[in-house]
Amino acid sequence: MNLAHLKYFITLADQEHFANTARSLGIARSTLSLAISRLEDDLRAPLFTKNGSNFTLSPYGKEFYRYASLALKNIETGADKVHAMLNDRTETLCIGVPFTIQSEDWARVVRSFRAEADPTLSVKIIQGFSGSLLNDLAAGELDVVFAAKLKDAPDGLTFTPYWSQQLVVAVNKDNPLAQRKSISLTELKGYHIQSYAKGWPPHDDIAACVEGYNLDIEEQFKEEITICSMVSADENAIAFVDYSFLVGAFKDIVCIPIDEVPEDFHKLYLIHRSEENMTPGMIHFIEYMNEHPIAPARLR
Repeated sequence: MNLAHLKYFITLADQEHFANTARSLGIARSTLSLAISRLEDDLRAPLFTKNGSNFTLSPYGKEFYRYASLALKNIETGADKVHAMLNDRTETLCIGVPFTIQSEDWARVVRSFRAEADPTLSVKIIQGFSGSLLNDLAAGELDVVFAAKLKDAPDGLTFTPYWSQQLVVAVNKDNPLAQRKSISLTELKGYHIQSYAKGWPPHDDIAACVEGYNLDIEEQFKEEITICSMVSADENAIAFVDYSFLVGAFKDIVCIPIDEVPEDFHKLYLIHRSEENMTPGMIHFIEYMNEHPIAPARLR
């Protein structure tokens, strides 16, 4: 098993067409065929299912693809870092963050880190949702991410608690509930409540929290801006929402704390790959952020 064979395997798995793969790699079909055969001999398992000129991954191939693609990416990353060291090129630190954490406090801490960091370190901020950020981290596309701890998170990641959000009831300022200083889940029975869609944090935590209260909940939204826009446009609308500066920007929305829900309801973690040979820039950033936590998102 060698590096070229892994590259051929991954390219064929992505393109699913033998002739096109050989052409894109600039090799003969016989060379590609021999490489795949040797991989299958080494693993003692068929990696592809052939259907005419199309090749699709077998169950064994799908499992091997997960690790082969990550291994190849790590090798390429390692080679790039060695070349950067030899050529004294700038190190790039790729940080993945969700929209909700990027408040003024967040910007201030990142700005302070940049001022203190090695001047050869380039910091790149990538925005996204927790699921995609975790997958990109595991694949080596990102170096560090801030995200929720999902049940189906990839293996091999280290999670350190960093920040949290308060779950609130959001209502229009003209809604009679807007006068409340707090509210109980039992008092919400009979109201139609908008909330997060399945598969999107913090759906599962909300579902566990309201279990047994028999609330009328419509699960359809994926992020706070859409929920708040809906509440802003309808004085009768009510929604569960994780509080953040994004929610606070809607001046015609009132957020009400929930009696039964802890203030640190939705937690975000500082996450990196567990087996990563971390660069000095990565180590410095992780240590700096742990030493300089930002204030959790709470109702003032």
